[in-house]
Amino acid sequence: SEKIHGVHFPNLPIHSAQFLGGTGNVIVSGRRPFFYFYDAVSGKTDKVPFIMGRREKSLEKFATSPDGSLIAFLGNDGYIILFETKTKSWVADFKMNGSVRGLSFSPCGGFIFSSGSDGEVYRWDIRSKRCMDRFQNEDGTIACRLAASSRFLAVGAESGVVNLYNETAVSPFQKRAPVKSIMNLKTSIDYLKFSPDGDILAMSSQREKDSLKLLHVPTQTVFSNWPTSNTPLGFVWSLDFSPGNKYMAVGNDKGKCLLYQLKHYHS
Repeated sequence: SEKIHGVHFPNLPIHSAQFLGGTGNVIVSGRRPFFYFYDAVSGKTDKVPFIMGRREKSLEKFATSPDGSLIAFLGNDGYIILFETKTKSWVADFKMNGSVRGLSFSPCGGFIFSSGSDGEVYRWDIRSKRCMDRFQNEDGTIACRLAASSRFLAVGAESGVVNLYNETAVSPFQKRAPVKSIMNLKTSIDYLKFSPDGDILAMSSQREKDSLKLLHVPTQTVFSNWPTSNTPLGFVWSLDFSPGNKYMAVGNDKGKCLLYQLKHYHS
């Protein structure tokens, strides 16, 4: 592939970078109180030196809305910092009881799911800026990763358990039971990702070599034929699906990006 741009972000060891929807812009952040926007078309960068009213020394972790209009940063002391990309300004703070460990926007972009050290899962309404639901994750340990599809919410815990909750018909602030608990991984969940159509849930832990599993969501079964003991994944540090569902990319500790074709989607 041909290199399009090369860009340097001064005094910023990069920990996170993500495209903002289909805008062509990228947010780039690290363990600094500032971050950058990068226009992948023009190659221009725009530094945001701080977020008004916030004192975080690190903005390395965040989630972005599907359309790229909003960024939710993991702040200090249970705060979720909502930031608008168009105006480059603070919008709101949401406050959890425990420290924030995981964030995910709903596919519609109207809600943010959060979880953390108190083991609870929260659902925040972006328009009203209110908490619309809260429940205890059944695992009971720290809930560290979240992923949402149009039908389900996946909650990954430090124990390695991933719980799948039905989001289509729920009673707010009531005890919830998962429709499926996936116990194939034994170390803390670091990545959870639904395929764009919601049919596959990828889960991985970077604490153990070759620690990645795929769940077929409609049947709620883990694929047994892949990955195998011979799949050279290494320590998984990142993963994502292509927009058309046909490919999955896995980044590992060797600096390699492994691209796999998902035959589930091929006739």
